[in-house]
Amino acid sequence: MSLNEDPRFIQACKFAGHGRYSESLNIFLELERNEPQHATLMLMIASNYFELKEYVQSLVAINKCLEIDPKHNQANHLKGNTMRAMKNFHDALKAYEDELKINPSYSDVLNDMGTLLFKLSREDEALQAYDKAIRLDATYADPLHNKAIILKGWAQFDEAKKLLKKATQLKKNFYEAFAELANLHLYLCEFIDGWDYYATRFELELKGQEKFESISSWTNTSVQNKKIVIYGEQGLGDQILFGTILREALLSHNDFIVLVDSRLISILRRSFNDFKNVVFLEIESKVNDEAIDLKLAIGDLGKLFRTSIKSFVTNKDKYLCADLARVGMLKQKIKTNKINCGISWKSSRDTIGRDKSIAIEEWLPILQLQAFNFINLQYGDTSREVNLLEDEYKIQMTDIAELDKFNDIEGLLALIDVCDIVITTSNVTAHIAGALGKKVFLMVPYSKGRIWYWHEGLKQSLWYPSIQIFTQTKAGDWSVPISEIKEEIAKEISHE
Repeated sequence: MSLNEDPRFIQACKFAGHGRYSESLNIFLELERNEPQHATLMLMIASNYFELKEYVQSLVAINKCLEIDPKHNQANHLKGNTMRAMKNFHDALKAYEDELKINPSYSDVLNDMGTLLFKLSREDEALQAYDKAIRLDATYADPLHNKAIILKGWAQFDEAKKLLKKATQLKKNFYEAFAELANLHLYLCEFIDGWDYYATRFELELKGQEKFESISSWTNTSVQNKKIVIYGEQGLGDQILFGTILREALLSHNDFIVLVDSRLISILRRSFNDFKNVVFLEIESKVNDEAIDLKLAIGDLGKLFRTSIKSFVTNKDKYLCADLARVGMLKQKIKTNKINCGISWKSSRDTIGRDKSIAIEEWLPILQLQAFNFINLQYGDTSREVNLLEDEYKIQMTDIAELDKFNDIEGLLALIDVCDIVITTSNVTAHIAGALGKKVFLMVPYSKGRIWYWHEGLKQSLWYPSIQIFTQTKAGDWSVPISEIKEEIAKEISHE
């Protein structure tokens, strides 16, 4: 009996097909004892290890497969994916190339190779790989989606939309493509289409996070005398962003429960204390569904109240209020005759944080200006950057080390309120400073890493009118926005 006919092998393949990788792996490992030189069996073992994110074991099994059969179909493809997961990008590319030598018509490999080349900022080569994959299989949706992302970065917006729409037609429930369409339409201020696609976020990155599913959604702003629950979603910055619309919602003749990140509760209660029709609670608070008439995810406030650029005119320079007692204490600590300038230079966001972050050394043209007292607003461990500035460049940055800028948002809010101006990359600092109405100079990437709400072509934020936007003119190069901001803040000196 061949291995393919063995009931245990068939069962293991079924387990893997249903995502039961540990059970599948155990059977394959038992079979290996009698079939130690079976290349396909080693590939199946490697595949299960890969799905379980046990990449070292996966690589060992793949290499054994290739020792047995150097031209085994799909082995180098899996090796490339494993090496990519281990961040060994050079060897990953070589593995993909080796697979294509064996099977030059393997469109999956071309798509994965393109994805890696894009990650390495080799966009022209990535595009060539996607185009080859599309030529080989015109019904393959993934390279259409991936090509669209590159074209969006090159400002070929119409072609990007066509590719994304075609991808969604070819692949059922292609939520990554729907998300990209949402981001693209919103980025271009095409709000009606953008919000429609934005609703699919609960099928992708927020899957399983939708709340109050048995309650009807709030879709009509003219309804009155209803009990409406608005619940927070996504990150802290997103909740602050959509919080710019809360005032308009609360002005409707309804009563509200607003569930948000616990770090925002006291801030929102203070900032909206003139409204008697709202209760702010932590996002995990138990709410009696029977007492609720309607529900809304906070990100869907945009669909109700932000359907055109004109609808943003109601946005105020300031909607959050800092704790004045804490502001006063911090002012006592930061006594200076200079202009207080808060700075924040990096993002910890998993997928695009690196593209939004700026090495502290690149800030030197700004940090060497003598008229400013630079205040560290960056959350996380910044000891390396603070020490580097002092030891290498003799620049002292005011750092309130005892303030936990990640968890103590009240404290961060107060510290930002002490600042006369804020210079930051795209992170939560930008949202807080904008919500406080501070004069903000925001640096954003050229394309990759740029979030939709820093819209195409705008130099002033729609969401936070006090934020000026400075954009890279070339991917990865921050010199132009830094130079432009240096010129702008020099004006602050002349005004003093």
